[in-house]
Amino acid sequence: MSKLNQQFRLPDGRRFGYDEHGPSDGKPLFYFHGSPGSRREVTLYVREEILYSLNIRLIAMDRPGMGLSDFQPARRLLDFPGDVLALADHLSVERFSLLAYSLGGPYGFACAFAIPQRLHRVGIISGAALFTESELMETVNEGTRKFLTLPREKPFLSHLFIGLMLGVMPRLAPQWFVAQANSLLPKPDRVLLITNPMLQHGFVNTVREATRQGTRGAHHESLLAVTEYGFRLQDIQTPVIIWHGEKDKNIPVEMARFAASAIPNCEAKFYPNEGHLSLFKKHAEEIVRALVA
Repeated sequence: MSKLNQQFRLPDGRRFGYDEHGPSDGKPLFYFHGSPGSRREVTLYVREEILYSLNIRLIAMDRPGMGLSDFQPARRLLDFPGDVLALADHLSVERFSLLAYSLGGPYGFACAFAIPQRLHRVGIISGAALFTESELMETVNEGTRKFLTLPREKPFLSHLFIGLMLGVMPRLAPQWFVAQANSLLPKPDRVLLITNPMLQHGFVNTVREATRQGTRGAHHESLLAVTEYGFRLQDIQTPVIIWHGEKDKNIPVEMARFAASAIPNCEAKFYPNEGHLSLFKKHAEEIVRALVA
């Protein structure tokens, strides 16, 4: 049975939010959401019956400033592995795998670099977000580019834009919000979203939850996405598996190919006819199975 809306106190006093799904004695798999996203995101892709059939205890957490997790001023990418270890210790989990989706990808890389002694393997799906590499930014879609570049170039305008698009519209005009998001997606994702009302509702719900405290968390994550990581992909020791759709324009496949070539122990799987959403939705069971094998 799922355990939802849980919180605990980190060593520095911040509250940290998470949900648990699947059997409580299953093989532990931590989930990192996209941005703006929340712990609720994982239920859009991974069904509970998959977790029980594969004996997986899935733990989905909110990053600082989103959902039930307190905002952390001046947070850096490499601060997050400490939060993950604190949660693992709180749950009495010694070794675990993790799955990072979309803009959760850099946090997956950070953990793969910083805490290899606790990790079995790391999965990155549609999430090799190397926005620090200017030559890889050329094919990023307009919406993602604006979300990432405004916080640094025009901070005040960014707060207004993110506040309106992510804080206000999902609550006051959810159908318009879905339509705007859908217009920026490649065909495999548009078809999936248009034909799946439950996915539309879940997508709006996870963004609402992400911004329940306001949009500071989303704004700060945008800044981190275009800030140097503080480590090299070449220095990652943990086994990494990358899944990426070749039609993805949120995080173009060129980024995933670059990451796969840089990480020493990396297996990469590319899907010619999948986008940013459709890959995870169609291949969730295959993905989580590979991470706990």
